[in-house]
Formats: sequence, C-alpha cells, structure tokens
Amino acid sequence: AYSSSKAAAINLTKVMGKDYANIGKDITINCISPAVVRTAMVEAMPPEQVDYMTSKIPMGRCGSLDEVAATVAFAASPECSFTTGFCFDCSGGRAVY
Repeated sequence: AYSSSKAAAINLTKVMGKDYANIGKDITINCISPAVVRTAMVEAMPPEQVDYMTSKIPMGRCGSLDEVAATVAFAASPECSFTTGFCFDCSGGRAVY
C-alpha cells in the first residue's frame, strides 16, 4: 500500500503540474520524496530497524529535517519557477518509488 500510494501522489503531481502549467497564474506543482529522515518517529524506532533502513541508502545515513526543508524552500522559490510536475528526490540516492 505504501509504494502504490507514493506512486499515486507522484503521478498526481505530474498530471496537476501539466494541467496548471499554462493557466497564466505562475502556478507550479511539485512534490518532495524523502527517504528516512531523522524525526521523532525515527528516533523512537529500534536502532536495528533504523540501521536496516539506512543500509539501503547509498549515502549511508538518514536525511535531516534541514536538508528536506532546503529542498522544499528551493522548490517553492522563484529560482525553481520553470519546474513543474516534478518529484524532488531527497533519498540519499535511494529512490523507493
């Protein structure tokens, strides 16, 4: 269910990005797809489970909230105004979709 719902959200982003691209209101629609990020939920997990999940990430570590926030800030910025219908991958090299 997780993979199919993540794929649905990504595909919805692509469809909406295309649908709103030329309505003349400078609307862009993008999504962020993070892997394991150090949050309270991850901190509460057994260390073995976190180690297993991070072992699948090529960078060998969890992401930070600041790293995801920086991606969100860029995606919402004027510097990203020509990008729409795109999925920004914050996975340390592990695409899980």
